[in-house]
Amino acid sequence: MSAPILSSAAPLAGDRARRRALFNLLVALLALPACWLLFSQLDKIWPVVVAMEGARFMAAATLLGAAMALGPLAAALGFLLAVWFGVDSVYRPRRRPSPRLDRLIVALGLLVWFVPALTAAGIAGQAVAIGRIHFVRPPRDYLLATDPVAFWQGVGFWLIMAGLSGFLAWRYWRPRLLPASAPRS
Repeated sequence: MSAPILSSAAPLAGDRARRRALFNLLVALLALPACWLLFSQLDKIWPVVVAMEGARFMAAATLLGAAMALGPLAAALGFLLAVWFGVDSVYRPRRRPSPRLDRLIVALGLLVWFVPALTAAGIAGQAVAIGRIHFVRPPRDYLLATDPVAFWQGVGFWLIMAGLSGFLAWRYWRPRLLPASAPRS
């Protein structure tokens, strides 16, 4: 007896990463409207839960709290993992090339990776432009005119955060965008 002939070879690493990206994108796209629906109907749901008593109240309140906590987390993590696996799929071998989709995935990945650095630099730039920097916890506003030391410390903090975020993003992207200049390990 001969062994059965396999109709298709094992999937390539890029194909597996693209499927993972698609799955995570679907999780994000399903969780986002579900969260929106839950939070928009909360004023109608909560009075029904409050009217319950005992174990029913505990179970309903726990489920509602879990949905409110895990729904946005699933949407955010699903999106980030979709971008992560999507970028990974671009730089791995695949059966079918898709250059336009690859460019879109890389552009979205660059945007997602560098947004924290750009946001922190923007906050520092805005503070210098208007002469005031605001911190939420503890709630403080430092003005350049009245408290220049604290103001420049706040600007320095945001510049350090921008530099750190940008450095980490660059460490991730350098071997992908400039493979010849990346250090060999």
